[in-house]
Amino acid sequence: MMVDQHGPADVLSHSQLLDQGERAAVALAKLGVRPGDQVAVLLPMSLESVVVTLACIRLEARRLTLPLGDHLGFIRHRLRTSGARVVITAGSCAVDGTVRDIKSGLDRALWACPEVHSVLVVQQVPRPVPWVPGRDVWWHEALAAGPVPGGPYAGAMSSSTDQPLDQSADRAQGRPQAGSAAPVPPAALIFDDPLDRRSADDSDQGWGERPAADGARGDLLRFLEEKPPHHL
Repeated sequence: MMVDQHGPADVLSHSQLLDQGERAAVALAKLGVRPGDQVAVLLPMSLESVVVTLACIRLEARRLTLPLGDHLGFIRHRLRTSGARVVITAGSCAVDGTVRDIKSGLDRALWACPEVHSVLVVQQVPRPVPWVPGRDVWWHEALAAGPVPGGPYAGAMSSSTDQPLDQSADRAQGRPQAGSAAPVPPAALIFDDPLDRRSADDSDQGWGERPAADGARGDLLRFLEEKPPHHL
């Protein structure tokens, strides 16, 4: 079966990138990906590849990067030995200036990998893609479901584990749970500038600020013991 689908936009803002990471985490959780699981990735350097990495961080899953090109034997070996059950692949993409049908090669490798039950397809080049109904899913359609209200993966994680939905939402938002000693802070990616805030080891005792305890004598000792000795 061959289907055709145009690829997504190639520009994302910071907030859009984080949102895509959360959506991808929800999609992977719905496919049964749990902490420690391998997620096989057959993508070139692209925004989708970054989003997959963010999703794996969110779920505490491990990303297994597979090589592009004619490496079917190696790909088959890596899939079988890793235990990966979900693969994220490009439909077609440019490799060394040549457009290659990545998905068709992956399908040949998957003949000997019955444990792989889901393939998310990112179409970067508008070309027909071989399709296996029931196994293959468009990347953009999987992400369209979006983050579940109440947390990045409150609903997805509750459907793939035995924990109630309200406990999953509490954990995702950092609220105290029954029997929990302290709130669990929500997962977050911080992109602020570390130079904008005070260093954790900054005592703020510069040469022109004498402590009340030792005064000028303390300044002299710090000056003489400074390493490296800039005064020499």
